[in-house]
Amino acid sequence: MSKPVFTVVTTAKNEKDRGILEETFENWELATRLFGKRVEFVVVDAGGNIELPSIDSTRIVPSEEYERYKKELYCSKIIKHEWWDSPSIGRNLGLRYAKGWIVAFQDIDTLFSTGTDLDREYVTKLDVYENWFKVMYRAFRRKNIVAATSSLRPRDSKKIGRRFAAMGLNTLTRVSLKFPPISVQDTIVVGASVPGCSIALLRDIAVKLTSDGTGPFDPELAIAEDYKLSRTLGMYGKVSYEKKAGIFVRTLSRISGGFDITKSLFYALKWAPHYLFPGRYCKYQKHTLSM
Repeated sequence: MSKPVFTVVTTAKNEKDRGILEETFENWELATRLFGKRVEFVVVDAGGNIELPSIDSTRIVPSEEYERYKKELYCSKIIKHEWWDSPSIGRNLGLRYAKGWIVAFQDIDTLFSTGTDLDREYVTKLDVYENWFKVMYRAFRRKNIVAATSSLRPRDSKKIGRRFAAMGLNTLTRVSLKFPPISVQDTIVVGASVPGCSIALLRDIAVKLTSDGTGPFDPELAIAEDYKLSRTLGMYGKVSYEKKAGIFVRTLSRISGGFDITKSLFYALKWAPHYLFPGRYCKYQKHTLSM
């Protein structure tokens, strides 16, 4: 069997909503079928989940293996606390099984644009998206890039407040890609800053970032690990923004339903140090937007 073009790596922990998971996996299966080339999925079960759905070319990494891997990190002093969990750990473990030319790290509750009218369930007529895999495939074939990111929209609401927040994040990402990486005291403070809900990169580059025995993501981080990775990728080459590739993210627990300027400013101030100095202030902290 030929090698896959893409490997989609995701990790799941304490996922109890069967409807969300089934909708997600149905979307992934449709998007890959319309792409027409081979895509494999690696799903790391980090524990506490209901039975995870399965689609073609899926490998489920069992929770027992996740726990063994986490123990290895602790015994090797790569992580300092045996109790620590983070999506970074699951993503790094999943990469071990990736065979695709391109690796896409995708959140378990995040959808791909299919390029069909089915996308209208999540976006308005103002949004024109193509099949996510086709757009990314063209980008890596035609451009001299090491990674690519997508246009974000909410999957759970078309209200302008939620769309506005996602569009603001897109703008921040696009602006960040215009600047080369700049380091201050061994921390890259300027450069590509890509949200971690979906990022695609060359597998060869991902493997280069595993030289310390962990993986491309910092296993000590559950906050700003995505910015640390994307800025590091900028040291290897160009990161591209593909506006025709849509990603639909779950926002109900993260974004205010209206134009709450006070709340938005609070969040901006709260997370500014993590955004500017990823990895310096937030090791062994969970990502929460609660006030």
